[in-house]
Amino acid sequence: MALNSQGPYRAERVGPEDALKGGRTPVLENPQPNVVLGTPLTGLEDSYWAEADGLEQPAQIVLGLGCFWGVERMFWGVDGVWGTSVGYAGGYTPNPTYREVCTGRTGYAEVVRVVFDAAAVSLEQLLQIAFENHDPTQGDRQGNDVGTQYRSCVYTQDAEQLGRVRQAITGWQQRFSDAGFGEITTEVAELAEIGDGQYYLAEDEHQQYLHKHPDGYCNHGPNGVSCPVGVLGD
Repeated sequence: MALNSQGPYRAERVGPEDALKGGRTPVLENPQPNVVLGTPLTGLEDSYWAEADGLEQPAQIVLGLGCFWGVERMFWGVDGVWGTSVGYAGGYTPNPTYREVCTGRTGYAEVVRVVFDAAAVSLEQLLQIAFENHDPTQGDRQGNDVGTQYRSCVYTQDAEQLGRVRQAITGWQQRFSDAGFGEITTEVAELAEIGDGQYYLAEDEHQQYLHKHPDGYCNHGPNGVSCPVGVLGD
C-alpha cells in the first residue's frame, strides 16, 4: 500500500506507553573504534574528542535518511568529519535491537551520528550532502524501505544547531518543489527533546557495514536537487 500511495507515506507512530519494553543493557556494550576512521563510535561525551589533537571545534549531528548503512558511508571521505556511527534515536524503547526497531514498535529511526570539526566543515555543508543524496519528501519511507524507522530526520545537539537546520530546509524547499518534489517532511528536533532523548549505538554488524560488505544493499545517491549553502543567510 505504501509503495502505491501518492505523496508521503505515514505509518502509525507508537508512543511511550505502547513501545516495546527493551533490554537492560546496550546491544553494543564494548564498542570498538570505527574500522574506517579509527576513531571512537562514542559521541562528544567521550573525553577522546575534547583531547583529540587538531580537533578545534568538536560538534555532532544525528541524521536519519533511511537505511543507515548507506548514510554512514556518505561521510567517511568528508574533510572535517572525524567520526561516524550508526544507531537509533527518536523513540522510547531502552537499548533497542535492530529487530525491535524494524517492528516499528520502538519509535526509533535508523540514524547516523556524525562527529565533526566545525572549524573545518560547517553544519550546512553536512546537511547539503544529506539532502542531495536522499528524498526528504517521502514521510515514513525511503524508496522501497517502508516504516517509521526509515523517516527523514535531523536531531541536533542544541538549539543553535536546530535553528540553522530549519533555516537550511526552508531555503532548499523551493529547489525541491522546482524539481517536482513535494513538501519536505524531515523531522527536525533537538535530540534531547525527541522521544527519550537518547542515541543508542546499533549492533557491531551494522557499524561501517558497507566497508565490511562493499556489495551490500544501499539505496542512497544523488536525487538531482542542488542544495547550495551559499544561498543560506547568516
